[in-house]
Amino acid sequence: MNLWVNRIALGLMAAVALFLFACLDEENILGFKNQNKRLNVAFIEIPVESSVVLFDSLRTSNYKSDATKRLLVGSYEDPIFGTVQSEAYTQIRPSNTLRSREAGATFDSVKIHLQMDLYTYGTSAVSVESFSIHELTEDMSFRRGNDYYTDTEVAYDPTPLGTGSQVITPSLFKAELDDIASKDTVITADIRLNQRFGLDLFRAWNPENTSFTDFEEFSKRFKGLAIVGTNNTKVVGLSLSDSTRISLYYHTTTDTLVYNFYMSDVASSSRIIADRSTSSLAGLNTPYTNFLPSNPNLRYIQSGVPVVTKIDLSKFLEFADTIDNLLINAAELTISNIEDPGSYDPPRTLYLQMLNSNNRLKKFRATLQDTLDLGFYSNKARTITNGLQGLATSLINTDSVFSVMSDTQQDFGQLTYNNSTKSYRAFISLFLQELAVQEEDPTTGLKKSRYVDFVLYPGNPFAAKSLNRVSFNKNNIKLKVYYTTPTN
Repeated sequence: MNLWVNRIALGLMAAVALFLFACLDEENILGFKNQNKRLNVAFIEIPVESSVVLFDSLRTSNYKSDATKRLLVGSYEDPIFGTVQSEAYTQIRPSNTLRSREAGATFDSVKIHLQMDLYTYGTSAVSVESFSIHELTEDMSFRRGNDYYTDTEVAYDPTPLGTGSQVITPSLFKAELDDIASKDTVITADIRLNQRFGLDLFRAWNPENTSFTDFEEFSKRFKGLAIVGTNNTKVVGLSLSDSTRISLYYHTTTDTLVYNFYMSDVASSSRIIADRSTSSLAGLNTPYTNFLPSNPNLRYIQSGVPVVTKIDLSKFLEFADTIDNLLINAAELTISNIEDPGSYDPPRTLYLQMLNSNNRLKKFRATLQDTLDLGFYSNKARTITNGLQGLATSLINTDSVFSVMSDTQQDFGQLTYNNSTKSYRAFISLFLQELAVQEEDPTTGLKKSRYVDFVLYPGNPFAAKSLNRVSFNKNNIKLKVYYTTPTN
């Protein structure tokens, strides 16, 4: 590493801090007074090229380790993005395989209890949302690396085991979902199921039989359930806590009792379908190709499906390569004045992740080049990550995708949404400083990869477990760079 790289790395943190404290308003950094006449402090706004890209699918499997475990059920009509529909599939498991059925117990009825996890997406009006419950006819399993994605369909019996409905009040759901300190509202849809199905479960309840105690055997007989929305105006999130359960109600000569089957810690997923044929994105059908919308000035991002915006930072490199000894004081990536979202909330954060030339996410492949790049971009501060370095947020990056780190060094670089200004912003000063510096490994002669293609990818709520979307004018994506150069 040359002397100038060392000087940049040592001085950058202090320079960034100075600029952050010199902010004169919420949206722009206007810099500080230049007290050193040997340095030239300047600002440039660099154009950011962009396009719309469709990814083929996202993993919707609910693992025990996932930060968000959710089933999505229902449908709605989005005036910009078209129709979105989601149905859920899940295995079921006995709550306690050691518990014996009481002597003389008689089966009464069976219900499924679907606890809302308070996520909802669609119209803002209070509505009655209906659901039907179906028995799966196809096995589900996470064994042998099997996984489920937004386009994975699991076969089920079209004749429902039961139907029911629930009143959904979006304003209440949103208030409770945002109230992290006290989520004390419990809303559950209780649906009575077919007596034959309940009696089959009741008769299978036997702690002496491996067809009940061995889950692999049990799941061959009882494959699971599909939860399907009917005539909906919203998609709702279902919790996978033990409050979502099947309850067998039965009695003895002396008591009325219940035995539960749970949907936690088993294979489950959501299938999400989008029909864009009459929307602004009609024709967006081929994954990983640059797409020009009917309005070429607009860009789109949508979770679940997923639709993303690709950005190109080539113009930044063109600028950086014209200046010797460039020191970036602060760099701000912004999206201003998003289109009016109406009742369709935008993603709260957008992650900045690298793309290959084929528009697929750049994954760490343990090649010499990839390994060197992790070092090149971590001279004095870690500016990219492949999600394998122990970060708490790496759960969203299980495929080892190269992602930009934030200037705080604590998490992924992300554009954060400001509801008051209807805009996104992120500081990526440290990353751009490393991107600007050209380096070569003296042993192998391999040069640093200079990444220019990135994707704005929904981060929170997690893209595979939500449907949040946003649209904005392409000219509202801006990269503002505040930098210093020597005067001699």
